[in-house]
Amino acid sequence: MNFSDLLESVNSIEEKYPPVHLWNPDLCEGVEMKIDREGNWFYQGSIIGRDKLKILFSRILKLEEGNYYLVTPVEKVPVIVDLAPYMIVDYQIDSDYKNIILKTNLDISIPLDREHKLELRKIGGEDIPFVHIRNNIEGFISRSVYYSLIEIALKQDGGSGGQLSLKSFDCIFNLGEMGN
Repeated sequence: MNFSDLLESVNSIEEKYPPVHLWNPDLCEGVEMKIDREGNWFYQGSIIGRDKLKILFSRILKLEEGNYYLVTPVEKVPVIVDLAPYMIVDYQIDSDYKNIILKTNLDISIPLDREHKLELRKIGGEDIPFVHIRNNIEGFISRSVYYSLIEIALKQDGGSGGQLSLKSFDCIFNLGEMGN
């Protein structure tokens, strides 16, 4: 798939999701769901290994008043999330180093742009990059992808100034301070 085809497919991301924002069922208690810091999903303490099942669950995920839930028309199950439901595990960049598409661990690709902004947050003493994925749900960028984005920013910017900035789709994102 070429870059323009990929960009066209990511622009239709919302069509793949059921209208969970319209569903307000009763809370189903006693079910333990968790997404850990490594992007692993757990049900009742056991890891969910099947990617298709995790992808299905990710499509019915809803953020409501700061809490995550898996939602169907008839039930709502709380999900404990360590960092974010999605993890950015790869990327694609055009030949001009101007447009970046981020790829998640759950079969979603998004452009790094105005609607999908990158933001650094300090958690536990470290800066962690987050990106808006959909419907106020975020993903965190894996360390290896973050380091690659830093390399791209250095190529774009030449490392000038105290802040390292990454450009994508005519937007500028802060990647942190330049070290000495």
